Amino acid sequence: MEQNRFNYYDILEVSPHCQQHEITTAYERARLTYSGENPAIYTMFTDIEARELLKLIEEAYSVLGNKTLRNLYDEKMNQTFVQKDDVSFENLKHASKLQSTELPKKSNNLRVAYTKNDDFEQEIVKTEIWSGPSLKKVREYKAFTIERLSEVTKISSYYINAIERGDPAALPARVFVRGYVGQIAKTLGLEEKKVCDTYMKTFKESLGK
Repeated sequence: MEQNRFNYYDILEVSPHCQQHEITTAYERARLTYSGENPAIYTMFTDIEARELLKLIEEAYSVLGNKTLRNLYDEKMNQTFVQKDDVSFENLKHASKLQSTELPKKSNNLRVAYTKNDDFEQEIVKTEIWSGPSLKKVREYKAFTIERLSEVTKISSYYINAIERGDPAALPARVFVRGYVGQIAKTLGLEEKKVCDTYMKTFKESLGK
C-alpha cells in the first residue's frame, strides 16, 4: 500500500484519461467494496488494513474528485522528478492556494439574482437547526440550481443532492461532509459555523455515532 500511496488513479482503478463522473462512480464502488458493511473484505484484509485502504480511497477521491487538484496532480505526475509528498492531498491543496494568489484577480459574482422576501429572510435568521431540506429551501429561494451551486462550490451535484436529502450512505467521510456543508452555507450567505454544527449533529445521529 505504501508503494502505491499516491497512485490515486490506481487506488480508484480508473484510467488517468477518464471523465470526471467516472471518478465519482469508481470512488463509490471502492468505498462500498472496502467498507465494514462488506464482510468479504475481512477474508482478504485485517480490520486495520481495511481502514487504511478506506483512508487511501478517501484521499484519492479528495484529489481526483476536485478538478483543480486533479489538474495539479496530473501536472506534477508528468514531471520527470517528483517527490511523493508533492502529490499528497495537503500539499496539492496548498499549491492550489498559492496559484490562486498569483493569478490576476477576476470579477466573480457568485450571487444569483432572486426576488427578496422579507418574511423568508426573517425565517432564515431565526433558524437554529439546519438540515438538508432547510438548505434546499434556501437554495431554491436564492435561485441556485444544483448545477450552479456545484459550479460555484466545486462540489459534485451528486453530493449536493445527498446533503439535501440527508443521506449518509451516499456521502464520504464526515470531515469532507462538514467541508461541503460549510461551502454550501457560505455560498448561500448563511452563518457557516451554525449551519455546520447543527447539520453535522443530525448527520452523526443518523450514523448512530
